[in-house]
Amino acid sequence: MPPPVRISDISLYHRCPRLVYFQAMGRSIWPEPESPSKLLLREVALYLSEFELEREIDLEDWLRDALDRAAAELPVICGEEVNQHDLRAAAGEIREILPEIASNLSQKLYLLIPSEVEVDLRSDRLGLSGRIDRIVSIAGDGGPGAGFSIPSIIKTNPPPETGIWRSDRIRLAGYAMLLEDELNRRVDSGIVEYPLAGEVREVEIRSSDRRRVLRIRDRVRLINGGKLPDRPRDAPCDRCPVTEVCETRQTLASKFF
Repeated sequence: MPPPVRISDISLYHRCPRLVYFQAMGRSIWPEPESPSKLLLREVALYLSEFELEREIDLEDWLRDALDRAAAELPVICGEEVNQHDLRAAAGEIREILPEIASNLSQKLYLLIPSEVEVDLRSDRLGLSGRIDRIVSIAGDGGPGAGFSIPSIIKTNPPPETGIWRSDRIRLAGYAMLLEDELNRRVDSGIVEYPLAGEVREVEIRSSDRRRVLRIRDRVRLINGGKLPDRPRDAPCDRCPVTEVCETRQTLASKFF
């Protein structure tokens, strides 16, 4: 049985199939680590699992304390990956927009609590694995099996004007499939969190999303086995860390046709 395909590789395929290939060949595909502001926003979003809705707590004050905590803990968590001067500067910039974040988030915070964060799941049946940012427990009506769980992913980039980005939809569908295999129960919805804007968006998991996850899974398996995929016409080649070797492979391949 082949090893499970990671949901992160399905997301990478959506960005460019050749990135999956060069990663499988052992090349580093990340030109630089996440920015300090993105690291801080993600950490604060994860802390939200500790927020107590039943207590009368000012959300903006709570987020400010969480931001200070993240700034103190990230150097320990990430080590040399984080420059503390840059981290303090990023924290200052985020503090300026905390009122807006808190205002937006307060309207949807109930969707995220209670929750469990950074949960690793694997399904040999589906041939998939991944780490879900957050699994949210939704209370039911009190009947047998009334409660259920849904996946949530944290994206530190700005959200689209409406809905969610297509790449986020595919990734969320993969996590929903993993979660329902774990729970032996259908998972028809999920959440995408955009902490930069304080946005929490509910999403229906479509049949077409599930089908695309499975098709990409099969293609990633072929790529991991050594098949060089075609480069898409709309591939994001700007600032790509493997542009030079990718161009070389393209030139060599063309000589055989």
